[in-house]
Formats: sequence, C-alpha cells, structure tokens
Amino acid sequence: MATFKRVDVPELTVKEKADIPFIRVGILLRMLYTAITGVFRGKMYPKKFRHHIITTILRSQPFSPRQHQHVNLSTPEIYELSMKKRGLEPEGVSLPHNADGYWIGNKNAKKVLVYYHGGGFAMAPIASHMNFFIDLIQVLNDNGNDIAVFFLRYTLTPHAKYPTQLRQAIEALRYILNETGRSPADVVLGGDSAGGNLAMATLLHLSHPHPEIEPFILETPLAGVFGFAPWVNFSTSSDWPSMTENEYRDVCTARGLNGWSKMYLDGREADNWSEPSKAPAEWWADAKTDHILLLVGSDEILFSPIEAFAKKVKAVFPATTFLVGADESHDAHLYVDAGVKEGTQTGNELRRWVAARL
Repeated sequence: MATFKRVDVPELTVKEKADIPFIRVGILLRMLYTAITGVFRGKMYPKKFRHHIITTILRSQPFSPRQHQHVNLSTPEIYELSMKKRGLEPEGVSLPHNADGYWIGNKNAKKVLVYYHGGGFAMAPIASHMNFFIDLIQVLNDNGNDIAVFFLRYTLTPHAKYPTQLRQAIEALRYILNETGRSPADVVLGGDSAGGNLAMATLLHLSHPHPEIEPFILETPLAGVFGFAPWVNFSTSSDWPSMTENEYRDVCTARGLNGWSKMYLDGREADNWSEPSKAPAEWWADAKTDHILLLVGSDEILFSPIEAFAKKVKAVFPATTFLVGADESHDAHLYVDAGVKEGTQTGNELRRWVAARL
C-alpha cells in the first residue's frame, strides 16, 4: 500500500535556501509590473489580460528544479490534500521500481484511465491536475459511465533519469491490466506534456519494446491513448515556427525545456522512446490501441513539433484525432484556465473522447 509521505525533495545548499525569499519578492514585483504594462501589450502576447499575467509569471519564474521541489508539495502530498479537500478518501498502491499509483474515483470501477502527469519530468503535479480528473470522472459517471483514474507517481529528475520514468509508466499499465484483471478494451492511457511523452513512449513499447525494459505484449489493443500537449520532441530550434511565434504567449520557455530535457537524458543520446517523434513512421502503424488523440493549444511553443508528430502518426494510423485549442497556451486547462466553469476546448474534447472510448 502506498503512503503519502514527502518524496523527491532535495536538501538545498545555504545559498539555494537564502535565494528563495528574494525570488519570491521578485515574482511579486514582476506580477505588479506585468499588471501595469499588460494593458499596452501587443499582438505577440495572449489575447486575454488574465492569461497574459499568468503566462508571464510562469514563464519568468526563476526557481531551479531543486528549489521548486523544495518549496512545493510533492506528488503524494498534493494528491492526498486534493482528495481530502474534495471530501474523498485517498488510496494508493505501491508499484515496482519505486513508483506509486493513486486512485481517483472507485478503484473497482470497470474502466480505468491510466494517467501520467507533466512538469518537465522535474516537477510534481499541481492541484489542478487532481481537480481536473475528479471533475471529469464525476461528470462521466453521472452520465452512466463507470470510470476511475489511476494516477502515476514516477520519480522526478534529478533523483532518477531516463529510462526510469518510462519503466515506471509501463509498470503502472502492467499493474492495471495484469494485477487488477481489466481488459485492454476497458483502459485508456494518457498524459500531459512530459506525461504525454511517457504515454506515447509506453504505446511504442507495446509494439516495439525498449531494449532496457521488460516487454509487455497485449493480445488486444487499448481502448485509446492520448497526449495532452505531448512533449515528443526536445528540439527548441527556431526551425519550429511556434518557438518564436509563441515565445511570449506560452507558459513554457525554450530555456526551461532545454534544462529539463538535459536532466532527463543525463548525457544519454535521445532515442525513439525518449523522444517519440524520432520513431520511424511505420512504428506507429501497428500501435496497440483503437484510437489516438493528440491535443495542443495554438499558443504553445510546442505547437509546431506536436503538429508534425500528429501528421506523421495519422499518415500511418488513420484512427488518430488531432485537435488544436484556439488561443490556448500549454496545458491551459491546468494553468491559465484552471477551474474555469466552461472549461477549455481541449479539455472538453478530452472528456468527450474518453466517454466515447470507454
């Protein structure tokens, strides 16, 4: 049985600790400056004023990954707190390779969505991750479905490096199918950002096993696999138009992406599983799923590589849906529009798609 103790928290140096109060003051000053000058922003910035404030603050936050992990709640803590705030009982299981799986909803539900969170492989999920899925399964189950979410806690970088996180992701799926006895036809797999990377890499592993990870052969395909703004290509080259066109519209930065991918690979060469967009097109033709869903916001710096990946996959696997959320930045349902009653275009499409798959 999984516990909800603090994990993946580094011991900071004296200097790292001393910097934290100054960083927080700097963030407040940046917020004030952005609020004042944002009235005069140009077309290269988000259309909505509130989006401009949030994206600017998130884009410019100067915490290092180590400091970020130190000052924020870890995955088990944010899960337990989020569940209790909604009057729900937290429950988890220990998985192989030092991972955990956390249940959102009835663990005995017939159908399960296995989920991998984003955060550059270096940051724990945030409360909106949990709230989004609590709300999603409540709506679906109120409409006659029987679905639960199995939320993976994988080891963050730099505490572990690739392919540890992929191995843990595969074990979460293996647990749901082998240990709980569910049929692949009753399981959807997905993730956002870095978690979307893990979802696509796990899907690849089912038909083209990673040489360092135990194969997992399915007799029948999964009901569906989705990537919410999946980080499938680590290049931040200006050859991708969105890297420059959306530079000031998104919450992500090229500098941040470069730092996170460097920690994840830790000196290794990228391969077809660390960057799923590198896999040959024919590798996707025999994907072990009935359907693939790829979602991205038009204002993301990752838009161009995700669009190229979607075209590549769809060319050989026609049961692929690619949806672009108009004026949405990265993971808008979790950041700039977290908790918005009407939801986001991409978030609403995911709910519809899951309902159709399960």
